[in-house]
Amino acid sequence: MQSHLRSLLRLCAVVVAPVVVGLGIVTAAPAFAAATPAGTAISNTATATYSDGTNTYNSQSNTVTTTVQNAPSMTIAPPQGTPGANTVSPGGSVTDTYTLTNTGNAAGYFQLAGALGTADGVTAGLGTFTQFVVNAGAGNQNFATVAAVNNYLLTGNAGGPFLTAINGTITIAVQYTANVGASGTITTNVTANVTQPAGSGTSLQTSTPNTVGQYNDPVVADARMDLQKLAVVGGTVVAPTVQYTVRANNGGSRAMVAVKRVSLPAGAGITGDGVILTDKIPSYNATQLTLNGTPAWVTQPTGATFIYSTDGTTWTTSTVGAVYVGAFIPSSAITGSFGASNPGSSQGSVTGAQAQAAFTYTINGSTASGAANPTAITNVVNSIYADQSGYIEGPGLSVQTLKNDGTTTPAQTAPAIANSNGALTGSAQVTSACSPVANSVLNGPNGFPGATGPDTTTNTDYTAVSYTNGATILSAVNGATVSVPAGAAAITIVNSLQNTGNKDDTYNLSAATGTGLTALPAGWTATFASAGQGASGSCGAVVAGTVITSVCVPSGSTVNYRVLYTPPAGATTFNSYAGYGDAVTATSTNDNTKTNITIDEMFVGGYLKLTKALSVASLQPCATASVFTPGAANVNPGDCILYTITYLNVAPSGGTNDITLNASSFVITEDGAASGGGGGTAYTNNWFANTNGLFAVPVDSNGGALGGYNPGPGAAGSSKFTDTVGALVAGATGTCTFKVQVK
Repeated sequence: MQSHLRSLLRLCAVVVAPVVVGLGIVTAAPAFAAATPAGTAISNTATATYSDGTNTYNSQSNTVTTTVQNAPSMTIAPPQGTPGANTVSPGGSVTDTYTLTNTGNAAGYFQLAGALGTADGVTAGLGTFTQFVVNAGAGNQNFATVAAVNNYLLTGNAGGPFLTAINGTITIAVQYTANVGASGTITTNVTANVTQPAGSGTSLQTSTPNTVGQYNDPVVADARMDLQKLAVVGGTVVAPTVQYTVRANNGGSRAMVAVKRVSLPAGAGITGDGVILTDKIPSYNATQLTLNGTPAWVTQPTGATFIYSTDGTTWTTSTVGAVYVGAFIPSSAITGSFGASNPGSSQGSVTGAQAQAAFTYTINGSTASGAANPTAITNVVNSIYADQSGYIEGPGLSVQTLKNDGTTTPAQTAPAIANSNGALTGSAQVTSACSPVANSVLNGPNGFPGATGPDTTTNTDYTAVSYTNGATILSAVNGATVSVPAGAAAITIVNSLQNTGNKDDTYNLSAATGTGLTALPAGWTATFASAGQGASGSCGAVVAGTVITSVCVPSGSTVNYRVLYTPPAGATTFNSYAGYGDAVTATSTNDNTKTNITIDEMFVGGYLKLTKALSVASLQPCATASVFTPGAANVNPGDCILYTITYLNVAPSGGTNDITLNASSFVITEDGAASGGGGGTAYTNNWFANTNGLFAVPVDSNGGALGGYNPGPGAAGSSKFTDTVGALVAGATGTCTFKVQVK
């Protein structure tokens, strides 16, 4: 009986054993099935029935129990194996959000593992970590360190941990800013584990190894407004114009964003969110230039309109008094017909084909001096737009500083409108003339470039000088020559050049013997030197005395230059009372058909010429003489001789504002017994010895004062007298006559 029972029990054991094994397979569930919660007690009791042939018996084993332990596990999305990606732009801020899921079999709390910058936060690339943002079920909380995150997750739930249920989630985000100039990829990581506390027959368990999530964020250039400004000068000198062309394109790698209306300037011309282009009409010489007509679209974004302002603050659709011209591009056009990424342009270089917006407008130019200079006016076009990083951008605005969230005010974006530096991103500039060119020149005496000559033109004006070689050459004889000794000094004449055109000009100088003048003796040279000038306009500074061949003169200005006449080493000979010198020509390099001449004339030995002549009244005494024969070679005793002294200032005259030689303190001395001179110009007067002296009072045609008689007291019988003429201006002439009767 006992043997049978043992056999039966063995049979039952064989039957029951698979059941136990079967339960073991159920608890070790496949990965896709939910894990058995920790703390679950798994119990098992075997039962059996048997019969003794008459009775049926029940048999029950003892109960065995086992408790399911903590089996912590978790996932992070996105995982390191297949990283996530958020596009970021240099200077932009990004939030990489990681979702941590408790895939274990009991509630657990998460912890970050590893160090900031190595396992967590920004771990590679040109990014600067800002903070962690944790949401464990109590809203977003910000933390700057790994330790702070872990402390919050462990103790932040009423002093205890934030336990995340099975299959529950929390989020941990990494916020950072891409460095200005960043490129390539910026990597962030979250490295974490989950811990299941002990309880219900389980012991504390932490997942291992740690789980890693990752983002590889590509750095892509944000939206960038590229502008180009072109200028074409037109019209006439009396009614000049400048036509501007403005082109705009998003040359960045991300789409542009409309700026919130509250951040844009005031005025009915701006009707909502959008992008604006602004362009201040330039001034010239502190005079505000004005709009001519109305702008015209070349490429018009959908719904874009022209706007105008008198002060840059309030914008309307009226051109009256406009000082600013602009364009408003509404949000409806972005990024449809305007603002989509369109690489290929650059600041200051947008082709017509690239332009997403383009228009032209014309202004009235200036008739003032210098208006034709290529740098007369500079015009800057500016923009206000927003980027994908959530900031308002424009020239003069700090990059990625002003939020495009409705908190930025027009006063904060106003610097972009006021910007005058076309080198800043979001702007462009063009420098141009504001008038067609009209070249002209005046070349004249020192201080009088517009002087006129005898024929009333500005090509015959003159400067006359007397060459004295340091007061050593002070006399000349009519009909003779004057010698300039070896080693004589040079002489300098200063002339003035005036640029009467409307563009800075450089004038080439040349010298050649002037019409009606005598050529300088061989060996004399004419060279040019600066009289000194400061930098002005496009003309640089020149030190006085610098040898030059040309003079740069700003439009409307006058610059002096020197003409140096230098003698050779040896002696040279000049004719008395002859004008020597050159016609100095100034020729425009802007337009070589524009020239002007001034004459530099030099006299050696003096410039007041005396000419003596005689006439004889044959067989007629002076008392009754009436018929005189000029230049008679013979005279009879008792005849009357009429002497005529003709005096002439040979310096040039006529015209206006010329520089010439006027004589003062002019006194003629007539002495019938005098002698003087030397060499070929020696003279001896003997008319007193051979006549009865002066017959009567001499006569001066200009009313000179007669006197100085010898012996006097009257004229009759005197051998000598003086004629005090006083002043004798250039070109003036006169005579002094007196009679003597031959003994």
